[in-house]
Amino acid sequence: MPAKNRQFSTQCFIFIICTLLLGPALPIAAQLPAVPHLSTIQTAEPVGKGGSSTSFGLLQYSKVDLLPDQRQKVNIGGFEELHRVSLQIETFLIPVRFNYGLTDALDLVLGGTFSTGGVRKTVHDFYNVAEESDVDPTTDRRVYDQPLFDGVIGLKYNIKPDRNDGFPSISIGGDAQFGYTADDRLNTDNEFLDYSPADGFPFFGINTYMVGTQRFGSLFKLHAGVGVFLTSKLLKTTDFFALNWQVGGEVAIADNMWLLADFSRELPYAGTNVTNFIGLAFRYEVSNTLAFQLGFNSQPGFQFNLTFGGEKAQALDGENLLF
Repeated sequence: MPAKNRQFSTQCFIFIICTLLLGPALPIAAQLPAVPHLSTIQTAEPVGKGGSSTSFGLLQYSKVDLLPDQRQKVNIGGFEELHRVSLQIETFLIPVRFNYGLTDALDLVLGGTFSTGGVRKTVHDFYNVAEESDVDPTTDRRVYDQPLFDGVIGLKYNIKPDRNDGFPSISIGGDAQFGYTADDRLNTDNEFLDYSPADGFPFFGINTYMVGTQRFGSLFKLHAGVGVFLTSKLLKTTDFFALNWQVGGEVAIADNMWLLADFSRELPYAGTNVTNFIGLAFRYEVSNTLAFQLGFNSQPGFQFNLTFGGEKAQALDGENLLF
């Protein structure tokens, strides 16, 4: 038997076994509702005309390894001097997103990312007196708090809806991000991008992505996507853009309850990139048009989502898709 046929037969065998094992324990009449995103990743499904989805989260973010040994340019009061500079981040990110269905296929995305503080840039030899033996090195430094937040506006368009034809639903989207970010990358000279520690580091970024959603009967969905994040922050570094890929799935455990899991290689929040992000969530459908979900992630942190289905989501009510 050719290798290709053996691989196909193995996949079919695993699929049949999973169906036989899980089938008796799962509700065959369950209908997975359309949701614009899982725990964190976008799905291909629009929220529906007039529908909305609101989410917020709390993610711990730390970065304390940026401590260049050599002196670098620092702009203090309009004068450039050479100093040792370091950056320390110990904060919580608070992403907030709102999706609104402009049409059956087009969603408007609004949001922002806030932080709880704890982003500091330190000039270690501010007074240049630390070399004297009778001076405490901790007194020869100046600490500057850095702002960390962004605003987000974007669109997601469903170019191929789910028609129950065996092919995935596909959407493309993009959003613009703008605000102040942490100076957590060094340029090719191993120096901070922003020479002025007294103010923040403004940035502008564009995030584009394509995502697909494949339904397997009435109980399972698989989501996968790929995207590119370009930002003014990366223009001075060797990393011109950040490539991200995502994958996730959901399974019905009752007529109105679902378990979700997703993974993101890299997610941009306020110009910083959270890597290897894993999320697990539970979703409960209160009615045909209202659902909420609560999830936890590996950052660590949590996320909460509340979805009101639009016209398209309501039109799917009553379908009974079986294997």
